[in-house]
Amino acid sequence: MAIAVALSRLFGLIPSIIVFSIIALPIAVIAYYATISAYNIWLHPLAKYPGPLLARAGPLWMIRSYFHGTMPAELLKLHERYGPVVRTSPNELSYINPIQWREIYGFKPHGQSEFVKDPIYHAALKPNISILNSDARHHGYLRRLLAHGFSEKSLRDQEPVLKAFVDTLFRRLREECGDGEKPVDIRNWYNFLSFDVISYLTFGESFNCLTTGTFHIWVAIFFSAARNFSYYQMSARLPSLIRGPFQRYFIPEKVKEDLATIYSLNEVRFRQINLGMGLLVRLLSNEKEKTKHRLENNPSVPDFMDNLVDAYQSGKLSAESLKENTQILIGAGSETTATCLAGLTWFLFKNPRVLEKLKTEIRSRFTHPDEITIAAVNECRYLLGCIEECLRMYPPSPQPHHRIIPAGGALVNGEMLPGGTSVSIPIYAIANSPLNWTEPESFIPERWTGEDPRFANDRREVSKPFSYGPRNCIGLNLAYAEMKLIMAGLIWHFDIENVTEGDWMDQKVYLVWEKGPLWVKLRPIVRT
Repeated sequence: MAIAVALSRLFGLIPSIIVFSIIALPIAVIAYYATISAYNIWLHPLAKYPGPLLARAGPLWMIRSYFHGTMPAELLKLHERYGPVVRTSPNELSYINPIQWREIYGFKPHGQSEFVKDPIYHAALKPNISILNSDARHHGYLRRLLAHGFSEKSLRDQEPVLKAFVDTLFRRLREECGDGEKPVDIRNWYNFLSFDVISYLTFGESFNCLTTGTFHIWVAIFFSAARNFSYYQMSARLPSLIRGPFQRYFIPEKVKEDLATIYSLNEVRFRQINLGMGLLVRLLSNEKEKTKHRLENNPSVPDFMDNLVDAYQSGKLSAESLKENTQILIGAGSETTATCLAGLTWFLFKNPRVLEKLKTEIRSRFTHPDEITIAAVNECRYLLGCIEECLRMYPPSPQPHHRIIPAGGALVNGEMLPGGTSVSIPIYAIANSPLNWTEPESFIPERWTGEDPRFANDRREVSKPFSYGPRNCIGLNLAYAEMKLIMAGLIWHFDIENVTEGDWMDQKVYLVWEKGPLWVKLRPIVRT
């Protein structure tokens, strides 16, 4: 009070009550958050669970990890230090035991409530619109609409399309690599192919990335949208008064502009839906809108959008939901495949023994590229082991997927947790923890093929890169088919050499891995 009076006399015109308020307000705010932090550390219902002090006190540990793009690796370190259960925020617990897959993400017995997704996880999305963040009832409805396009029968019908795009990839790579001495950024070509496939199966036409050797504008700004998603996850953890300023000043303008562009592209696309004619804009390319008449086209290849558009036309699905789910199909349906292929290519470079063994399997199994079919590559056990090991060490979606304990509480890991607690399994940490694996830092496909008894006790069931339960990835069969066809074809067509400088795996994570160029030399195999 004496300081306030002194300042009042000094400035004369400023009433003492205002000076007092200026000084007292920040002190009160500090005292408030200090009290909250003390409660979180010592008196909170989750106070007994171990974790770093900053994480137990408030949200800053999680926000910092998200902001720096280091969340997956930092969660692994926390579990190595504190054990299989870690408190990562005042109201959040992280688990790396196998049983938690079923307890947290699995189907619930009749009468038990599903652990719903934590709103923080999808803070950038509008509620109950997309398959990512809808409630159990609407999610089941959307999944049924999409199920036909992702069924095993549809995959068989889609195989000629996949093969055509894969053949185009290798033709274009031969053109790009020349005599084998010209470096090629194969990361881009994996993305070109995966986006072309998913856009064709979604819109009926591809983005033509393989043909042009460039990214369509939608593809080019996808990673900014992913980063925006991550920034909103951060801001959702902040006090409400701070969220607005954070989103305004900390999210880069480029990210905001790219996100606005994505939405504008979709607005143009979906304004062209005509209920009477069944019109849907399938693609924007070179700023020219292309439309297709679904009733006239009758595509023989199953189209992911067919049932969604029919539901919209019958009034059972909103235009907004149609738009959101289209974006998710394109993003999630492409990034998984491209990330795994790039990661596997890098692991093969760093493990020459594995590369030679894979060459032997592929080149002894196939004498002509037409023999490389989905059914045939399913018989390549070592190839599948390589893919599984890559998905373990480098999961395409490495961040935890948070779920909320329902009201009334629930048992997790044998302990009753209060309703509202956020629980998760960090996909990267559980698949790379020495608690679950022998030599987890080593790329050893034999742990999946059963050839080496050293790995007999590995907990292979904990590696679930496509999640688990009713909300697992609906497109995992398509992803596996693409990865096996492409990698088998690459090894059959080319000898590959790494010419990337530095550690390609030194990457940040903002929802997805931010991959740098992966420069390779491709030397075509000459067969007589």
